[in-house]
Amino acid sequence: MNFEEPLKDYVRAVQSIKATIAERANAFRNQCQLAETVKLKEIELERQRLHRYEKLAEAEREYDELKAESKQATKTFESIVRLMNEEIGRFQEQKTLDMVIAFHEFTKGQARLANDIAGAWRSLLPKLEACSAA
Repeated sequence: MNFEEPLKDYVRAVQSIKATIAERANAFRNQCQLAETVKLKEIELERQRLHRYEKLAEAEREYDELKAESKQATKTFESIVRLMNEEIGRFQEQKTLDMVIAFHEFTKGQARLANDIAGAWRSLLPKLEACSAA
């Protein structure tokens, strides 16, 4: 196994998560703006009810549209958060496994290298002893 590949995958996954976090932030900002707009529209609607009955129907329609848009924004945000949490969990499990495999392969390679070096020293030792005895 190539030791660099899991790290490259990890970097790509982190970049994807960062993009998802940015998308979540945008959805949250949109949800908050719409919630604020709905509150302002509620105030406006109450004012219309008290003073201007002729514009009440239009104000109620606008309020209902905003409220529906706000609910949809909340659902979108919650969906992004849920998917993000699922993906982060999956990512953590997969990357942990990938890193365990990569480190295991790296460790086996290091052990083989150490054995090869020890073998080279073992084969060199009799030659060195012969040279020093002469």
